[in-house]
Amino acid sequence: MSASRHSGYGHMFRRRWWIALLTVLVALLASAVVTARQARVYRASTSLVVTPSYRVDATGDILRSLETLERRSVIATFARIPPTRAARAAAAARLGRPPSDLSGYRVDGSVLPSTNIIKIDVEGPDGNLAAELANALAAVTTQESRSLYRIFTLKVLVEAVPPSRPAHPDARRNAVVAAICGLLLGVAAVVISDRLRGVSPPGA
Repeated sequence: MSASRHSGYGHMFRRRWWIALLTVLVALLASAVVTARQARVYRASTSLVVTPSYRVDATGDILRSLETLERRSVIATFARIPPTRAARAAAAARLGRPPSDLSGYRVDGSVLPSTNIIKIDVEGPDGNLAAELANALAAVTTQESRSLYRIFTLKVLVEAVPPSRPAHPDARRNAVVAAICGLLLGVAAVVISDRLRGVSPPGA
């Protein structure tokens, strides 16, 4: 009975495979159209590592600075600097642009888990400007951190570079999701079409 049923379904899909294929193609086309109409958002990232300042010579000061780093509060404070309005304005000045040019860019500062590394992410419509802004914010954060805590310094670990493709929308991911959804709908369409034609798989 089970083998006969499987054979019947196989025969059904061999006769109407084009329905599933057509559904997948339509889903991919719809995904491409929707993706093409979505605004491109590019992401650029830079990383800073927090270390005791080279200007600190006393062993006691070095030990205190390391102990403070272990508490994570200082690093979390530094990570809050990049998204602030003052930091964005200072970064705009470094780039020779009015702050209004950067209004469409989202800035986020975070601490990588179990590290002394601060990551600065910038998202916006222009990949080149996003990278420039991320690097400018890294410089501003470094300067501001020195004014807050002289016993610490921030060093650039990874500079931001212009992204090669947008972060949103993700055309590849959208296409994969569309293909899977299209295939599922296509299989359902084949079964429904067969039922409506009054042709049931043998053994059903």
